Amino acid sequence: MTSTSAEPPVGPLHGVRVLDLTRLLPGGYCTQLLADLGADVVKVEQPGRGDEVRQTPPFLSTGESALHHLLGRGKRSITIDLKQPEGADLVRQLAAGSDVLVESFRPGVLERLGLGRDELLARSPGLVFASITAYGPEGPYAQRPGHDVNAQAYSGALSLALGPDDGPARPYLQASDLASGLHAALGILAALLARGTSGQGQSVDVAMTDAVTSMLVIATAQLAATTQAPAVDTLTGALACYATYRCFDGRYVAVGALEAKFFAEMCRLIERPELASLQYDLGQQDALRHELAAVFAAKSQADWVELLASADTCVTPVLDLAEAFADPNARSRGAVVDDVLSDGTVIPLVAPVARLGANPARPGFPAAELGAHTREILAELGLGDDAVEALRGRGVL
Repeated sequence: MTSTSAEPPVGPLHGVRVLDLTRLLPGGYCTQLLADLGADVVKVEQPGRGDEVRQTPPFLSTGESALHHLLGRGKRSITIDLKQPEGADLVRQLAAGSDVLVESFRPGVLERLGLGRDELLARSPGLVFASITAYGPEGPYAQRPGHDVNAQAYSGALSLALGPDDGPARPYLQASDLASGLHAALGILAALLARGTSGQGQSVDVAMTDAVTSMLVIATAQLAATTQAPAVDTLTGALACYATYRCFDGRYVAVGALEAKFFAEMCRLIERPELASLQYDLGQQDALRHELAAVFAAKSQADWVELLASADTCVTPVLDLAEAFADPNARSRGAVVDDVLSDGTVIPLVAPVARLGANPARPGFPAAELGAHTREILAELGLGDDAVEALRGRGVL
């Protein structure tokens, strides 16, 4: 499968127009999910520069940002200067013809431009107006800037991942960015479903801190039960049966044998059946971890995978990303597909996760060049070439 088709794929959101005013990862991920589902996503970008992801390394062989290529797929690009009154008016017209508007500005920015939620919903009662912010539109932190690491810090998530010096580890995943994008897409779909009954649009408010906090279900359960903030829990280091172990060749295996039957089978196969009785003994976890570390250090990762991966043990190899993208299970499911760039270079592409039987989501056509669809989109508003060129001459586009 490639993403080089000139026509966008038809998915379950075919016919839904999404006006994307977002920047960077949270909003870009949200609207990428909607585009994969078949929505017509119109991305409004700053003239001459565009979304910051366009300048974000690493860069592909074509010179294009790899991140932009992934997040911008299946979207149309129009350049509009929102700070100019004519530009703001164009956005109002585009919003009037859209089903959904998604924005990620700091609270109050769009209101000052005459593009705030209340104004646009008053003009277009059926519009779903989704906002992604760091800390929410109200409250003591509303006007503070923040990125993924800041939201993870405020949510408590950062305290649960310890580095080599026992301080907070650098996040390996942009959990608050991606969770907020995912929750925004979920909220948008729910609002569209509700509109089908009521005929009314509504606002969707997603804060990055809220989104990542909602994912801390195990740690939250421990806090609720003990009223104490957990340093580690059953899935982040408390149990030796749920951990990673270094092998003889320096590679690692992941042990996820939470259930007694899986751990007992693993202990039998590694010829240490007596260790099974220590699985849930909290006073013996350091000793158990030490014993398991010594066992796994005696053979290579490949040896352990051959012995344990296909058995009922929940033991798997720790793959690097290149190995994961080439993994036969990922390839056979179509979770990873090949994308062909304009210069013929083949790169891997992650396919949409949710598999719909009747209307499958598919990656759309390649990410557009900055402003590639400006003339086309404005023509849909009734503006001819002369009007577009006049706007361009005044720096609106």
